[in-house]
Amino acid sequence: MTNLELFQIKYKEYLSNYVLKGGDDEILFEAYQALINLLDDSSAQAANILDIHNRVLKDVLNIRSDIDMVQWIYIERATEFLTQILIATDALLLSLKENIEKDPLTGLYNRLALDRILSKAWSYAASHNTPLTVAMLDLDNFKHINDNYGHLVGDELLAEVCLKIKRSLRDGDEIIRYGGEEFLVLLPETSVEKALIPLERIRNQIESDTFTAEQIKTTISIGLATFPGDRPLNYEELIKFADTALYEAKSRGKNQIVSYRELTRKQ
Repeated sequence: MTNLELFQIKYKEYLSNYVLKGGDDEILFEAYQALINLLDDSSAQAANILDIHNRVLKDVLNIRSDIDMVQWIYIERATEFLTQILIATDALLLSLKENIEKDPLTGLYNRLALDRILSKAWSYAASHNTPLTVAMLDLDNFKHINDNYGHLVGDELLAEVCLKIKRSLRDGDEIIRYGGEEFLVLLPETSVEKALIPLERIRNQIESDTFTAEQIKTTISIGLATFPGDRPLNYEELIKFADTALYEAKSRGKNQIVSYRELTRKQ
């Protein structure tokens, strides 16, 4: 049974109790708490919920006779009106959420979107027993670029670097602007060995190319960690492990990739 099917069953149960018991607020509160946990991003839209509402309301009201059907027509019209209003509201809220979660300079997701994206990837990896690799990427000596060329040129360089990183990743991978010149790359269903292929391509391309009209040369340092191989307890710890590996890459002279696995093998 899918979550949406279970949602419909529980929705009917709560709606029936609420209607027949005079609109008890405790039932409403309990329904909200229980039903919200059965929804995910694919089903938590107003259109889906209202479709379920329409289907179960008729059963709850036990409408059978012709007279009842006339009443039902008016209920149905009123619900259709509410549906259109809520769908429009859904679209507006989704648009606002997208704007809030996007970095205006690079067009990438920012840290506000991190928990949503990474928690979903973590849940999938944990439930399907598949690897999940997180890489932290940080441009080397970026402060020097800003100091010598100015922040406008620095911003232009960041945008160009982001484009190069995105082109080296698969459709299912994600890149998030973690802060400043630091980026988080999410590689679902990817082991350390497989992750090293696109990450080395990114490192090599950034080292080889020049950026902006000023023809600036730069490099990037990368740290990565993997679930379940590195045994993180949660996705926050997975990020922490990747950040630790990044710090080691910087300590070793920058412009290189270090995996958290390397560090733990030395202990």
